Amino acid sequence: MRLKTYLTSMLISVATMAIMANATVADEPASEVNTRFTLAANRTFKAFDPQQEQTWQRPFFFMQLADTQYGMFTGNKGFEQEVALVQQAVKHINRLRPRFVIVCGDLTNATPNQPHYQSQVSQFHHDFSKVDAEIPLVCVCGNHDVGNRPTQESIASYQGNFGDDYFSFWVGGVYNIVLNSSVLKDPSGAAEVLTAQQAWLDQQLQDAKTTKPKHILLFQHHPFFLEQEEEPDQYFNIPLERRTPLLQQLKQADVRAVFAGHYHRNAYGRAGAMEMITTGPVGRPLGKDSSGFRIVIVDETKIQHQYWAMDDVPEKINLPADQSND
Repeated sequence: MRLKTYLTSMLISVATMAIMANATVADEPASEVNTRFTLAANRTFKAFDPQQEQTWQRPFFFMQLADTQYGMFTGNKGFEQEVALVQQAVKHINRLRPRFVIVCGDLTNATPNQPHYQSQVSQFHHDFSKVDAEIPLVCVCGNHDVGNRPTQESIASYQGNFGDDYFSFWVGGVYNIVLNSSVLKDPSGAAEVLTAQQAWLDQQLQDAKTTKPKHILLFQHHPFFLEQEEEPDQYFNIPLERRTPLLQQLKQADVRAVFAGHYHRNAYGRAGAMEMITTGPVGRPLGKDSSGFRIVIVDETKIQHQYWAMDDVPEKINLPADQSND
C-alpha cells in the first residue's frame, strides 16, 4: 500500500513538473525569428522582385486572412482553438497554392506589453512556418499587434517579430500597399510614425502614376468604414478626421480596393469606384460569419473575391484564361 502511494505521488510530481516546464517554455521569448516572417524590410517585401513583378503576366489569386488572434477564445489562457483553425487554413493554403497569402492583422490577442504575447507570437511562427516555402506569407499589423495606442516601442516589438509595419510590393503587374492602420486609428502615441507613413504613401501613389499598375490594392487591419464612407466614428472604423482626406487621396489615385479585418465578420462598402472589403476572422467570430478567409482572383481588368468558411473551401480555384493554376 505504501509503495502504491509513493508511486502515485511520484507520478503526480513528474506530471506537475512537466506542465510547469511547458508553461515556462511557452512564455519565454523565441530565441530566433524564422526569416520568412521578416521579409518586409526597407519598406518593401523581399519575396518579390520589384522589376520582374511590375509586368502583367496572367490572372492569379491570393488568399486574405485576418484576425488569427491566438488566445482570444480563452482570454489569453490558451490558444488550442486558434491553433486548430490555423492548421486547417494552412492545409487549404498548401493545397490551393495561391500566389501569396496575406494576414491582415491581430496575429495575436495579447499586445507586446502583456505576459503571453511572446508565446502567442511563437505559436503563430510555428503554425505558419508550415505554409509551403514557395508561397510568400505577408503579415500586416493590427491593434493587438502594436496596441490600441501604438508607440515607437510597441511598433519596434512588432517589427522584430514580423518585419516592417508599412511597405509595398509588386505581384504580376499589381501594386500592393500595406499600411499601419493603428496609427490612423490613434496616432497620439506615435504621431511621427503617422507623419512618416503619410509622406511615404504620398510618394508611392505618385510613383504609381508613372509605373501604371493594372490595379492598386491596399491592405490594412482597420476598415476605413464598414458600409458607408461617411458613417459615424466607432470602434471598428477609422475616425472621419483622418478617414475623409485619405479616402479622397486613394480615390484620386484609382486604388481598386482596400482589404481589412478587425471586425471579426464580413462587411462591404464603396467609396466611389473603390471597394472597401472587410474580411471575417480565421480565429474567433463575433457575428454570423464562421471562421474562414477570402480568396481573391485578380484578372487584368477586374478582381473577384469570395469569403469561404473553413469547412466550405473549394478543392481548386479556376482562373480566367488559365485553368491550370500554374
